Amino acid sequence: MTVVFSGCGIAGAMHFGDTSTPGNRPATAAVNRMTAALAHRGPSGEGVWQQPGVVLGHRRLAVTGIGSAGDQPMTRDHLTIVYNGETYNAPALRAELSAHFTFTSRTDTEVVLRAWQYWGANAVEQLEGMFAFALWDARTRQLSLVRDRIGIKPLYYHRGPDFLVFASEIEALLASGHVPRRPDHDVLARQLLCSSTLQIDQSATPVEQVRALTPATTLTLSPDGQQDERTYWRLPDTPAEHRPVSAAERARELADLLGDSVDSMLMGDVPVAAFLSGGLDSSAISALACRTRPLPCVTTAYGDDTGPSEEGNEDLAYSRLVARHLAGRVRHHVSVQPHGLGLEDLDAVCDLAAVGDDPRHVAILGNYRAVRDLGLRVVLNGQGADEIMGGYIARPGFIRHILDVRSPNPSTVRSLPASRQVPGLARQLLALQPQAHAEVLSYYRDVLTGPPLERVHRLLVHTQLTRVVQFEDFLAMRMGVEARFPFLAHQLVAWAFQQPFDSHVNPTAQQGKTLLTAAMRGTLPSELLHRPKAVFPFPDMRTVHASLAALVTEHYDDLLNDPLVSTLFDIPADPGTVGPQTLWPLLALWRWHHKLRTTARTAAAV
Repeated sequence: MTVVFSGCGIAGAMHFGDTSTPGNRPATAAVNRMTAALAHRGPSGEGVWQQPGVVLGHRRLAVTGIGSAGDQPMTRDHLTIVYNGETYNAPALRAELSAHFTFTSRTDTEVVLRAWQYWGANAVEQLEGMFAFALWDARTRQLSLVRDRIGIKPLYYHRGPDFLVFASEIEALLASGHVPRRPDHDVLARQLLCSSTLQIDQSATPVEQVRALTPATTLTLSPDGQQDERTYWRLPDTPAEHRPVSAAERARELADLLGDSVDSMLMGDVPVAAFLSGGLDSSAISALACRTRPLPCVTTAYGDDTGPSEEGNEDLAYSRLVARHLAGRVRHHVSVQPHGLGLEDLDAVCDLAAVGDDPRHVAILGNYRAVRDLGLRVVLNGQGADEIMGGYIARPGFIRHILDVRSPNPSTVRSLPASRQVPGLARQLLALQPQAHAEVLSYYRDVLTGPPLERVHRLLVHTQLTRVVQFEDFLAMRMGVEARFPFLAHQLVAWAFQQPFDSHVNPTAQQGKTLLTAAMRGTLPSELLHRPKAVFPFPDMRTVHASLAALVTEHYDDLLNDPLVSTLFDIPADPGTVGPQTLWPLLALWRWHHKLRTTARTAAAV
């Protein structure tokens, strides 16, 4: 069996059965192709390691322990690791483990390796951070694959008759030459009918025979091909009885937890930046991060050659308000994004793990490009607060399509999948809607716990949050930038759901994140604390509509002749008569299929 791991610089191969025959050369070639396909994730260096039956490779983005002592693959005694991510409590673990081992680098990779050597597979329960790694044990000839609790760092795999290949990106997985280039029509149908952010089966991908290792999972592979999969963490259930704690005390607890999380994520040997959208979440992170050091902050705004204007650009106005409030502690940079979109924009944000749902993905990629262009490698991101602290109740669509928090009724959740459906889908695809609809409802009713409002947010953590951070990681690594998420420290996530969920919301005012607002009182300007919930800014949709319609017109024959696209969509003869909510996913699916069919062929020639 062959195992390959690739990510923010990792790849490998392992053969099951008889390893006495010379089987390493094809595996090594596959690893080389995969690591070449992942050069953007690890521009700082690369390495390959092999033994009979196993090959591991690595692409490195150097953030901690920049010197050669941190090169990977890394071997200590009988263990070898290729590692992607950050373990934020590595300094504390290093201090504890120094009584048993001598450390020769300052990297968290070596800490993870020694932690596994000391605690075995239970070491994952000691790790705090975001990570995906593969660890080879030469004594047992077992390989363990691990993914972090929230699923920030992705990991995909394909199992053949006597081998397994896996990677941090499906694009690199295809480059191995061992994975079929076929779409999974069933998964694609569910993503189009319910959005990729409402996918109940988190192991499913739209590429046939490619699976995702689910969050908080360890998969151990034995020499005979047997595999053992276990979940090492779950979101805690709602306590039967809550602590008699005041709202003010809960707010203080949250402020302490978030402050500790931000402090831990400032670790590293390179400067750290933050996104500053002008919303509560990113502003809270920026204010806490600049307490001890100057902080570069990046804001996205739309404009033209003359630059952005605050008129009609509320995010820019609020971000400047926060920057003035934190004057002397932040350096504010505005990333100006164009309104129109071209084919190269769709291709740049195309992740084979899901069909892109939103044209704003292009602006998010631009955010990370701005960080890279500032010469920075790490940025703090505010994703996650809405899913764990009731933030979406402030959005009319949430109340209308999920449930009305003023009169919670679980039956109103039945409109959730339909609210995300793409207009213009083919009739035969729409016939699958009831089944996709029922799967979401069944998971909501039968698996999740808590009262209706809390249960919906548990659904969003399981589905939307995993997809969002996976996509943020994909876009960040396209630019050679590492995104960190202070709201997603697992202790903070667990704490949020261990509180009475109605303590996070004000149903009368239709406001969420009330504890977070209270926790930031005195730290952020009051005008921002009372700002209504807003989404990441949209470009001018008239310009977007015109550019998308022009692309459909220009490539109409290509769309019509694509068997996947023409099967799933009713392609409009006059694209000007349908909206961007149809044109974007139509074009995104076409480019997704194009990438699926061409990536492996291109990469295999490397």
